[in-house]
Amino acid sequence: MISALPMIPLAVGAHRIIRGVRVEHVCGDPGLSLEMDQELSRQIVSTALHALQTAVSSPTLFEPAETVTGKEVVYV
Repeated sequence: MISALPMIPLAVGAHRIIRGVRVEHVCGDPGLSLEMDQELSRQIVSTALHALQTAVSSPTLFEPAETVTGKEVVYV
């Protein structure tokens, strides 16, 4: 599950949770340029594919690689 609010799926017991960006745009950021937004989306999807290949026995949060912007990202 890709979620901008990962504590909710963790609390209900989803096994693989990938941290998204924002509630309105879970797999991207429309404030970025088109190229940077696409790269961010690729990172999130790549993290999701890695999560599917990883054996887990309990709820696990997967963090995408560092953000494309190089800025600190605040998850609300």
